[in-house]
Amino acid sequence: MRRAHAIFLAIAAFFSSSVQTCIAAPAKQANASVSREAETESKVAQVLGTFNLEGWNGQPLETFPRQIPAQDNKGILASGASDAIPANQLFGLESHTYDILAEFGVRKCFKRTYQRGQRFIYAVVYFFGSAEGAYGAYNYLRQGSSTIVVRGAGSSEDDQSISFWKGQSFVRLIQTSEEDEESKEALRSIAKVLEASIPASSLPPLVLNQLPVVDRVNGTEKLVMGPSSGRKFFPAPYIGSLSLERARAAVTADYRFQMPPERLKLLVVDYGNVSLAGSVYESYRSNLDAEHDTKNVSDANTPTGIVKLDNGYMLVQLRGARIFVIMGARKRVSPLMLARQIP
Repeated sequence: MRRAHAIFLAIAAFFSSSVQTCIAAPAKQANASVSREAETESKVAQVLGTFNLEGWNGQPLETFPRQIPAQDNKGILASGASDAIPANQLFGLESHTYDILAEFGVRKCFKRTYQRGQRFIYAVVYFFGSAEGAYGAYNYLRQGSSTIVVRGAGSSEDDQSISFWKGQSFVRLIQTSEEDEESKEALRSIAKVLEASIPASSLPPLVLNQLPVVDRVNGTEKLVMGPSSGRKFFPAPYIGSLSLERARAAVTADYRFQMPPERLKLLVVDYGNVSLAGSVYESYRSNLDAEHDTKNVSDANTPTGIVKLDNGYMLVQLRGARIFVIMGARKRVSPLMLARQIP
């Protein structure tokens, strides 16, 4: 009996240890991820704060959100003074820009200004809570076209700017003078040192795989992570009733057809849950049908409606845990053609 009891205690101890290990592992991974991002932020701050350009006056590094001290009625600094100031002002951003970056999960920002006479260079690095957020910000704020020389996980540039994203960071470099190769070379130098200071790279978000490849206009892909980005990137009627903040992932892109000649916009919303997607679809259709004569064009397994709006035909379709919305079509058949291409 003593031996059996000892075996039982040993088995119990083994399972208890296994459970504790399973619980501790995710916490350790999360802590390690936070530690890596903190290390990245520290390194970027050190690099950007000390990197100088010959002939340029580098101003002190700015950190956002700003920490605003305040005094109480006794003249003593009070904590939490920043809470009374709008968040967009703490980040030094226009409210509409901040609202979208907040949906993407912006956490911190470093900015440094370089001046040479009347010429200015602005170097800005945003940090997000996920790689998806950094990618979303990159596609939102980037300028120019994709570059042959790839920086980070993706980069774009034009005559006055360089943008790239890498890991959970988005870098935006802007110079104010036109047709100024000297300033553009300075941008390239800053981009080089910043790219080297951000160690982790990432692949584009998996939700992009849900977009059809054929006929897609490259560079028009935009992540949607809430109502503000939804209204900005896909101005469909009643967009708020799609509950984009509850979606697992959402993405939009433009498509160009040769025959018939069309340019359409597609929004794919993946809710990750069939029941939730069905509930949202019913709510959206209820709002749409109340103001428009929506025609049902499919069977019960794939509910689909088409409605004629002022700017063309719009399609909304429920497929499993996903909802598709297509707008901008001049021909009624065009959104149906695009919907059939969605994987």
